[in-house]
Amino acid sequence: MAEITPRISSTASGSIDGRPIRVIVTKGGLDAHERGAHAVVLGLRQSGFEVIYMGLRRTAGQIVEAAVQEDVDVVGISTLSGGHRRFIRDVLAGLRAAGADPVVVAGGLIPDADQRDLIDAGVSRIFGQGALISDIANYLQSAVEARRASAP
Repeated sequence: MAEITPRISSTASGSIDGRPIRVIVTKGGLDAHERGAHAVVLGLRQSGFEVIYMGLRRTAGQIVEAAVQEDVDVVGISTLSGGHRRFIRDVLAGLRAAGADPVVVAGGLIPDADQRDLIDAGVSRIFGQGALISDIANYLQSAVEARRASAP
């Protein structure tokens, strides 16, 4: 298998006021295709983000527990297997129940017809296949800055 080396041209620093932006990236459910997730993890790390990769086949509960324990700013869910609507809704509900409010993004193969539903449910942004690491990094930087600025 070829090594993954994303090209990054980002204005994101991966931190705000000297505090790193903490991100969890995970593959949920039975999804076993992780090449894209690896590229995102590596690219965000190279952009200065603090990234925890949870790996494959995580449950919604495991993702929520890790997000709370690690006090993350962002939860990124990569999906290629088709079970995204229910799974991501379960993660969002679990985060709300735990009193956690990270930026939640999704990526992978999510049909256009499902994207509006996920945004309405609370996903901040969906990145499709071919999304540039720089666009992801810049978006996360902006979204976390806005979230931190509005926090009490």
